[in-house]
Amino acid sequence: MTIPENAPAATPLGTTPSLTTDAVAEPTPTQLFRQSVRPPRGFTFFLVLAMVGAGAAQMSAALLTLTLKATALDAAAATTTISLSSGIAGILTLFALPIIGTMSDRSRSRFGRRRPYLLLGALAFAVGAVALVAAPNIPVFVLAHLLITTGFVTANVTVTALLTDQLPADRRGVATALISMGTPVGALFGMAVSVPFGDHLVPLVGIPTALAVIGMLVLAAVIHDPKWEFPRPAFDLRALLNVFWVNPRRHSPFTWVFTSRMLVFSGVAALNGYQAIYLLQKLHLEPAGLGTAILLTVVVNAGITLLVAPVIGRLSDRLGVRKPFILAAAVILAVGLVLASAAPNFGFYLVACTVVGLGQGVYFAVELVLATQVLPDPDNPAKDLGILKIADNLPVTIVAAAAPALLAIGAGATGPNFAALFVAGAISAVLGGLVILFVRGAR
Repeated sequence: MTIPENAPAATPLGTTPSLTTDAVAEPTPTQLFRQSVRPPRGFTFFLVLAMVGAGAAQMSAALLTLTLKATALDAAAATTTISLSSGIAGILTLFALPIIGTMSDRSRSRFGRRRPYLLLGALAFAVGAVALVAAPNIPVFVLAHLLITTGFVTANVTVTALLTDQLPADRRGVATALISMGTPVGALFGMAVSVPFGDHLVPLVGIPTALAVIGMLVLAAVIHDPKWEFPRPAFDLRALLNVFWVNPRRHSPFTWVFTSRMLVFSGVAALNGYQAIYLLQKLHLEPAGLGTAILLTVVVNAGITLLVAPVIGRLSDRLGVRKPFILAAAVILAVGLVLASAAPNFGFYLVACTVVGLGQGVYFAVELVLATQVLPDPDNPAKDLGILKIADNLPVTIVAAAAPALLAIGAGATGPNFAALFVAGAISAVLGGLVILFVRGAR
């Protein structure tokens, strides 16, 4: 691809211009790129395929295989092991998201701007899966968790950046809704194909990982991702520091979206991170049946999400509003978490999962569309998307840090206080819904 004579210089990575749309007087590098690159037929399908695969590998680990492996290594310390590993993985995510995004934005590889990172993400998933199955001790277990996390981070940033690179804002609605559902749908696929194998780690880890690797490799093969010919953004000490920074006053809409995401996802993380232990210790399920039980929760959750999200997405587009739906989603999620905290049996817990799935469906249908429209630097979207997605993953660290204290409240012969953890998550979700009301310039 050659640079048109009137192409403006790429925006330096230390700067963040004021919000723009695709309709501006002077075309930006991204707009010029879109004019020269035609997304392949089925572009959205291949983006979703990669995200579903990544979600399958990540969520099957988070929901099942990490718990099984930690229990096999030391059953008495399984909760502590998971908390430690999740906390370290969360810290890695905090740094990896904007770093990988920045590296992708700055890439001038002849293989493309995003394609090399799809390949690296697939490799991280594959190596992490092997390490998890073979882990003889806690350090290798943690290393495997970090590699799987790196694969998921890379997939998230790269897929969303590809969408922003190649689709204008007014064509992102369906794609962003489907990509947002990649994680729950991936969890459904990962658990569905693995659960017949009981607690045997090789297929439980290997099958979801294969879905992730195949999805990312197929996307890398079909996308039109030529070398990014525009000048590389300037990079100095200030730009290095700004990899982890967006001026909250200059870009307040982005800041409020970030804060809202972090609070809402903290509620979800409280349930996802400790669901397996909750089912084993509070509802007294047998380890051999844990996979089947979690599959049922994922089927209910993902099924409701899939039914609701397209309907809400179309309704939101027709009404031209996003914020009321996000607030409603947060309240619904909170109700589901409170119900989960009071579950006397697994059947009641499935009802709670249904409510959580409803909330997720409404949230996924509208939130990412709003988020992609408030990016500070549209020409270097992966960096800002990486920062935004910290809000999806930082909650893992927050919950891992807060969970031991919450679980210890009033704990006694009945075991950890899971109700305190889930109710705290519900409060966080409601606060996240309220925060979105502060986003200016959006309805």
